Amino acid sequence: LSPHCFLVIAHSRGIGSKMAPVSKRYTMQKPFSKLMLLIANLLIPFFLAGVGIANPSVSKTHDNKTVAVANLVQQTGSEISQRRQRSSKLSQPQGIAVDNITGKLYWTDSGTHKIYSANIDGTGQEIVVTWTPNPRRIAVHKGKIYWTDSGNHQIHRANTDGSGREILARGLCNPQGIAICSAAGNLYWTDTGTHQIYRANLNGSGRQILIRWSHHPRGIAIDSAGSKLYWIDSGNHQIRRSNLDGSKNQVVVKWAPNPQGIAVDDVGGKIYWTDSGTHQIHRANLNGSEVETLVKWTYDPRGIAVDSVGGKIYWTDSRTHQIYRADLDGSQLEILIGSLENNQSALADRH
Repeated sequence: LSPHCFLVIAHSRGIGSKMAPVSKRYTMQKPFSKLMLLIANLLIPFFLAGVGIANPSVSKTHDNKTVAVANLVQQTGSEISQRRQRSSKLSQPQGIAVDNITGKLYWTDSGTHKIYSANIDGTGQEIVVTWTPNPRRIAVHKGKIYWTDSGNHQIHRANTDGSGREILARGLCNPQGIAICSAAGNLYWTDTGTHQIYRANLNGSGRQILIRWSHHPRGIAIDSAGSKLYWIDSGNHQIRRSNLDGSKNQVVVKWAPNPQGIAVDDVGGKIYWTDSGTHQIHRANLNGSEVETLVKWTYDPRGIAVDSVGGKIYWTDSRTHQIYRADLDGSQLEILIGSLENNQSALADRH
């Protein structure tokens, strides 16, 4: 636990009258951990090259294109490494959001420290934010993008073209998921460092702790029609929900090995989530019943977004450095954005 997060947690638990200002990000260096990480990085590529990666598939296959794309996803660790060296692929795509009104996608990349946009068919890629230290999840609402950044422990907002950037919340510990309730005009986010969930007005004012304990909460989503809040409780390997005021906190999915991102289709009455433990995409009814596996293999899925109007789901994969798209039932799987190499002329630095 970093000194910064210790101060944030102490403040949230009421220890001390004031939280000391933090002007720098501190990290703890553990020689043994660094040695083990180095050994793992050296051995894993050889292991993956020998055993390969399990065959990817989707729950339903309607045409040869789906089969071809699924086969394309199948790569050994060494092949992925070689391909990454040859091209300027996405680095570490994390959060993703879809704007149904404008037909745009927005995603964060913690490897390039940027935020990008594209049309929902993957064309017209642009850089909208050229620098943000460690962006995690992202949300879009009425011409604005909102994102969490665990590198500077802040929440930011900007216009969808990257202009008018603002800091909405400072002094956070490890902010991760972010969601917006359009009806109430509130902003929600999770913090894995404090193990809490927060709510504020869209301009960052009126900040309050909504859920005082959730073991490593990550992705978060809003069911506007049902006035419910859903989130990933990764420490307990569960998915939980509550009312928008934090009351009636309950478990809806009792077991998920390593859930990451979550999205709600309030039109279809479904929740969707990514799981880097099962390497799959799942969905269930809003009450957690009838769990389905939609995509049976995706290497390291992170953020997920639902386009209820277009009937599509989108998700990022930080290991294959790609963004995928499929129908709501998991069929018609395709690699939507796999490389920036052929789109450099279209990338325009805005900020």
